[in-house]
Amino acid sequence: MHNILLILKHEYFTRVTKKSFIIMTLLGPILIAVFYGSIAAIAISQFNTNNVEKIAIYDPQNALNNETIDNKSYEFGYVKDASAARDSIRTEAIYGMLIINNNKGDSIELITKKSISINDRQTLKELIADQLFNNNLKSNGLSKNKVDSLKVDIILTDNSLDGKTNGTETKSVVGYAGALIIYMFIFLYGVMIMRGVTEEKNNRIVEIIVSAVKPFQLMMGKILGVAMVGLTQFLAWIVLSGLLVTVLSIAIGFQHIDTAQLAAVPTQMPSGGSVFMNGFLEQFHSLNIFKLLTGFVIFFLGGFLLYSALFAAIGSAVDSDTETQQFMFPVSMPLVFGLIIAQVAVFKDPNSPLAYWCSMIPFTSPVVMMVRLPFDVSWTQIAVSAILLFGTFFLVVWMAAKIYRIGILSYGQKASYKQMFKWLMTK
Repeated sequence: MHNILLILKHEYFTRVTKKSFIIMTLLGPILIAVFYGSIAAIAISQFNTNNVEKIAIYDPQNALNNETIDNKSYEFGYVKDASAARDSIRTEAIYGMLIINNNKGDSIELITKKSISINDRQTLKELIADQLFNNNLKSNGLSKNKVDSLKVDIILTDNSLDGKTNGTETKSVVGYAGALIIYMFIFLYGVMIMRGVTEEKNNRIVEIIVSAVKPFQLMMGKILGVAMVGLTQFLAWIVLSGLLVTVLSIAIGFQHIDTAQLAAVPTQMPSGGSVFMNGFLEQFHSLNIFKLLTGFVIFFLGGFLLYSALFAAIGSAVDSDTETQQFMFPVSMPLVFGLIIAQVAVFKDPNSPLAYWCSMIPFTSPVVMMVRLPFDVSWTQIAVSAILLFGTFFLVVWMAAKIYRIGILSYGQKASYKQMFKWLMTK
């Protein structure tokens, strides 16, 4: 145990004192904010574009009744000569032409010079469909405004039996964000362990190290040390992100408001904004923060330790990074599968049998259980999943150690599954 702690301490302080670690720890929250801010800005700019495309409509059977179609992105105009419109498309005087093939209007051909995007295609289809619907309303003596006035906007709040809001949207976002962080850190620092082991093996440093400590102690010290590095960086990012948000809030004039002030918000802002803000705050307060943080730490450490043992075994068996690819795929597939299950099954029904069992299977539970945690998962399920996860970790460590102790000193032969199985069976 003493040797493991020494190696852990060495791995931890060697990595956290590196300039690259300090720089990424400080710049991490800023880079993440810039990355997602850029994506949001690009998305907003795409929706707020001022470009207006001209679309000609050739409607020989008058299915649209020459009605004006209003849209900010397109300028529509009816034409009598389709061939002239085609020439305008070739010279890029207009963007494209819609040909209405029958008097019902349900068969339409779109002519463009360049391939059109899926979004533009769907938008044009919906615009024509809406116009045909309005025409049908008129022909039946109805008006669009009258029909719209009959529609009812519903605000649906989902509450539990005790009267508290379920907060489905907020729970989904928080759970998936936590699962994505676990997924990224497992790969980032797991690969770091694998490469570190491979480098030590190639430099023959490990031959000196294993003369003083057992291979199992060396492997465990590395895994635990890098796990502490990852947890340190994550906690630092949380603190720095909080400080960044506070500074930005002060800089742009926001101030902390108490509960009494929140009560006055609905009278100071539009009803839609007040409903959204109050709903968000209510959903956020419905989260069990203690359970979320406890579960995150448990499954972050458990998932990292489990996969790090596998990555360490792979690193000890190979002589170069190029040889790791054949072993990385089967090891990483369960984790990728867990992320897919988190996106599909858990969002659809977090308590479905598929979501439940994937949150119990150790190789997928770190990601899937994290997504399920905000949805009132019982402490019993969390405990069972954690016991299975750490129990599998100890089993995998025992197996990985048998591969590690032989593979770390094996040179000159290309690793294979058959060879690794022999090392596993060697007493």
